[in-house]
Amino acid sequence: MTKRLSVLLVLGTLGVSAACDTSNPNSPAPVSFTAPRAQGPANSAFFRFNDQPITLTIHNAARTGPATVTYTVELATSDTFSTIYRTIEGVAEGSGATTTVTVANLPGATTFFWRWRTVIGGVTGEASSAGSFFVRPQVILGAPEAEQPAANRDIYTPRPTFTVRNGNRTGPVGPITYQFEVSTVNTFATVVVRATGVAEQSVRTSWTPVADLPEATLYWRARAVDVENDEAGPWTTGIRFERKRGIDLTQVTYWVGPPVTQFKETSVITEAYHRNEILCIFHTKLGVWPVTDFYDAGPILEGNQQYFANINGQWHSGSSEWYRPGQACKHVDQNVGSDSFPATTPIGRWRPQVGEVFGVMSTTPARAYPAFKTLDERTNVVLIQWGQ
Repeated sequence: MTKRLSVLLVLGTLGVSAACDTSNPNSPAPVSFTAPRAQGPANSAFFRFNDQPITLTIHNAARTGPATVTYTVELATSDTFSTIYRTIEGVAEGSGATTTVTVANLPGATTFFWRWRTVIGGVTGEASSAGSFFVRPQVILGAPEAEQPAANRDIYTPRPTFTVRNGNRTGPVGPITYQFEVSTVNTFATVVVRATGVAEQSVRTSWTPVADLPEATLYWRARAVDVENDEAGPWTTGIRFERKRGIDLTQVTYWVGPPVTQFKETSVITEAYHRNEILCIFHTKLGVWPVTDFYDAGPILEGNQQYFANINGQWHSGSSEWYRPGQACKHVDQNVGSDSFPATTPIGRWRPQVGEVFGVMSTTPARAYPAFKTLDERTNVVLIQWGQ
């Protein structure tokens, strides 16, 4: 008898039959099978672009006997499947009641229609009912531009404000927030402080830590995040800065004498302290700076002590006590504010408390500047505590 294969249409629940070899009495009986049934995703589901890859799941096809089953998956951009966007063949049947396949790299802003076919013994069955899902448009966030603190700056504020210029974006973005990180290493393997969910502000976005940063070489970076679309943009380049103990003289409000940023730093404080209402500032040019006449008292003036008070987070300063050649110590009590500065100013109302941290510096004559002007030089600034 000549061998022949046949495909049978079977009425009822099982609609397709895989043929047997009718010339061989030992050939297995024909296997009738159904189309698989879609399980997920739900019809007309929505996916964010970054939810990919997308998993399609079906209930396995029913059949009348044992058989090796594979499936073919078809994706199209129209419900008629007139143009197939992608075909995935040879999907092995799952060991349970369902079979899944993962579909990656689909374009956004597109509705896809999907269906499966059962394949047994080289026979491809009828297509399952079609489902559909929508892949939302892709959202792309550009890197923001790091502005402050600028690279390689010395930062004296324990809680500096970090600022970026907002980055570009394309696509239907949701609410944008920013992440900030500060680290002791430029790889950001360890993070000193991190902020998430900082709401985007107009043009620029800023964030200030709620705890003091350590005094060290630090690095900071930031990026934009669209939580709604599960999208995070690239980080800015890590920005290096030095967090130092001290005061940024360019950010100080000066009340008496000139801003000391115009004085050249030529001397280093070797010791400074306040106790028993005496303030002493020793430095390397004490007794070296030139002496000048002080009113009608003759050449008895070398310079001034200068104080820095932190009032409500802002540093205030002014030139205060005069000192003679080589003189390091002056009487300075709790009335230093009203004794040295205009009473209407914040520093004029300053009454330091025991243990309060304040800054000190020595300068060439500055209190009545430019009267008694000599070299326009100063020491560095150091922070000390107000004593008993």
